Amino acid sequence: MNKILLKMAILSVSLLTVMAGAAISPALGDIALAFPDVSETSIKLILTIPSVMIIPFIFVSSHLTRRFSKKHILFVGMLFYLIGGLGGGLVSSIELLLLCRALLGVGVGLLMPISTALVADFFDGEERTATMGQVSAANNLGGVVLFLMSGFLAAVSWRMAFSVYSLVIVAAIVVLLYLPTTRPEKKVPGMTVAPLPKKLYAYGAAMFFIVLAFYSVPTNMALYIQEEGIGNSQSSGAVISIATAAGFFAGLLLGRVKRLFQTYFIAFQLLLMGTGFFIVAISNHLFFIGLGVGFMGFGFGSILPTVFDQVSRQVPKSQTVQAMAIVTSMLFFGQFSSPIVLDGIGVLFGNESIRFMYMFLSGSMIFVAIVFLAIAIKVMLLKKKGQMLTNKNVS
Repeated sequence: MNKILLKMAILSVSLLTVMAGAAISPALGDIALAFPDVSETSIKLILTIPSVMIIPFIFVSSHLTRRFSKKHILFVGMLFYLIGGLGGGLVSSIELLLLCRALLGVGVGLLMPISTALVADFFDGEERTATMGQVSAANNLGGVVLFLMSGFLAAVSWRMAFSVYSLVIVAAIVVLLYLPTTRPEKKVPGMTVAPLPKKLYAYGAAMFFIVLAFYSVPTNMALYIQEEGIGNSQSSGAVISIATAAGFFAGLLLGRVKRLFQTYFIAFQLLLMGTGFFIVAISNHLFFIGLGVGFMGFGFGSILPTVFDQVSRQVPKSQTVQAMAIVTSMLFFGQFSSPIVLDGIGVLFGNESIRFMYMFLSGSMIFVAIVFLAIAIKVMLLKKKGQMLTNKNVS
């Protein structure tokens, strides 16, 4: 088995998943103009409604792996992805558009847990961590490609932006050629399956909140840039792609950055995201907004694979898809909840501007970073104390 070609197949699936719902976000402002009677929150549902469908179908995907090969499930997911993705650009009403977005969500839901579980199937140890980072890099590279293409195509017509989903055809060919057909994960008679560890749900909660914050970029940036008169759909596509480009490099550099910061790794990435939100909140120029978005993307692109890597180490291989399904469902629940929760916070504080929302996220993220920094310092002090006691006993 050629591991390079195998990685290519796994990463081609990863290109399609995390940012699929947000891929046409650069066209959101133009879609709002095409449907002037539809509310702004309803327009944002175009990006988030896929997440509603993704969540249950993640668990459907997990269940199907006990009956069918993962490769065959991937092909079914890709078919839904293609129909729902391209169909959005062909419809004439907001209701049909939302239906197509729901079908896209079904496809992503079938693909997502398998794309990460395949890493645990074929790789171990440090190679697994590195490959998980590469999966995250592929997630973000897919976002870069989709956002840039969508931005350019949206400048022609918002309907053209949906043609970016034809990328799934390339991925299907790569999977067909290079991904081995594995057997279904059948339960052995008499074998008892241990309950999933409680720590897994903590990782799920962490995933929910970090995605809820980060997803404010694709759901709001096009509207923000348009409302502030800073640019157009093409420039918003470029800005959003900076976040995913930064996430791409974060995935590639994951191992090195973790070794550099060690215990302080999570605190540093959260602080980086908080700083990014602050820069965006106070900026009126595309360059600085792009810089802030880049900080957010690097932090998010570092934290996401770290959570998935830790999840894969909490359970045996036979439960990996199930564990990934739980944490991944929280990821997409965070995507869906992002505009609802953040718009609600704006109403609560009497300031519904997008600029205020980014300032609120900045303060919240920096506060959480300080908490993690305090925990990391406490852990380091305890380790040093333990080492001193050990050295004293030895002497």
